Amino acid sequence: MNWKLAGFGIILIAAFLLFYGCTSTTNCTTDKNCKSFQFCDTSIKKCAPREGYCTSDAACNDTLKFCDSKTSMCAYQPNKCRENSDCASWQTCQASANACRPKSGFCDSDSMCPSSFEVCSPTKHTCVPKPGSCYTQFDCESWQQCNVTSRTCLPLEGKCALDVDCRGWQTCNTTSHACALRAEFCNNDLDCARWQSCSSELHRCITGQGFCAKEEDCSSWQLCNYTAHKCQAKRDLCNSLGDCQAWQICDPSKQRCISRPGSCSDDTECSQWQTCSKTHVCETRVGFCTKNSDCKYNERCDLRQNMPTLYRCIPLTCSSNADCPGSTCDITTNRCRGG
Repeated sequence: MNWKLAGFGIILIAAFLLFYGCTSTTNCTTDKNCKSFQFCDTSIKKCAPREGYCTSDAACNDTLKFCDSKTSMCAYQPNKCRENSDCASWQTCQASANACRPKSGFCDSDSMCPSSFEVCSPTKHTCVPKPGSCYTQFDCESWQQCNVTSRTCLPLEGKCALDVDCRGWQTCNTTSHACALRAEFCNNDLDCARWQSCSSELHRCITGQGFCAKEEDCSSWQLCNYTAHKCQAKRDLCNSLGDCQAWQICDPSKQRCISRPGSCSDDTECSQWQTCSKTHVCETRVGFCTKNSDCKYNERCDLRQNMPTLYRCIPLTCSSNADCPGSTCDITTNRCRGG
């Protein structure tokens, strides 16, 4: 066997496979079987790249280029060039190194910036203040202002980056960059319940004047209504007329409800000939009287003090028929004859 001839044949086969193996992997009969940047090589029934397209770096035949897998076209390697048009608009082509370099006033690294508080913007490709540094207000965030003396962005009034930018009873909301209340603290009375006020010293809600949160906030004769948070009189005690019933008044010396003049709570508050009604009024007892009209026509109401018949109806006495209207006088008994 001629080993030289066999070796040359192997090299040809390898070259053939390298070219067609890298550039053509799909069997085809027409161009429709291939991708948009390929055509069908009917001689070998394989898809091959159209002119200007590639499937491998070797197909570009240029040390400065590579085959872009996204476009299947040869493109310059990053920052490589032969003329200015091969570079970005902010770059120029340095022919000696075939490399794209920033134009004057532009940058591609922080080291190209003249100041220690500047960095190279990856989008603008110019030197800009570092985050938190500034030349003008527009270098800061919307919730900040620029201190042109220190060239530092500082939070606006009421805004913050950290808790230390807020007052002691506040915390920083890092989403809105606004100082917000810490739990259980207050800015003013509006942050408290209606029965509380905000302490200017503690910035905590405390019980307001005239309200209560516990029994000790009230007087000894009061209790705390925990629904209204108001002190009110204990049962049978009072602070004002409103704590008593309609037939009562409040005795401020004893904080107790007592009967109004002319009213009563029981019979002991009425005269001996009276009883306390359900409407809390002293009424004449049955069989008693306070005036003659309470008695029969031939009787009168005995109003003589210290008499056993006091406030009782007793028979009328007479000396003549004139003393007995509608009747006659019995001279024997000196009493009107009664019907």
